Amino acid sequence: MKTVNGKAYRHGHGSDEQHKQDQALFSQLLEHHQSLSRETTLIENGIRARTFSEDPHLATVLQEHVAGMEKRFGMGKAIRSWDPLFAALFEYKDDIQMTYHFIENGVEAIITAEDPKLIELIHAHDQTLHGFVEEGFEAGKRESPKPDWLE
Repeated sequence: MKTVNGKAYRHGHGSDEQHKQDQALFSQLLEHHQSLSRETTLIENGIRARTFSEDPHLATVLQEHVAGMEKRFGMGKAIRSWDPLFAALFEYKDDIQMTYHFIENGVEAIITAEDPKLIELIHAHDQTLHGFVEEGFEAGKRESPKPDWLE
């Protein structure tokens, strides 16, 4: 486990070119968070969420970010692995299903799991993303909310 600035990174601290690109996209979204909107519908075993922007450039950044996160998730290359919620998402990645498609001005994602504990994890992740949209960098500095069962 690597420690950087007092934060323990459970799944490494990315420094490769892809990580730098993904981080740059995430920073753009946090910087312009007021131009983003997010709507979530709870479904039986997870969520259906739509994140979008009326700013065409920001909508493209959002789509690129989601595609990059799907790739990282599939390869197990964590981001924010200092945050217990994000570390847990990567630890349980094989038990969480995510599908997404681009919509006009953004992305619609469906994230599900069969295990009730993992559904709680999905809901906490959704709450975190709403925080990013509402507060930008301020939310990005904090540890994410997490289910009670997660250390």
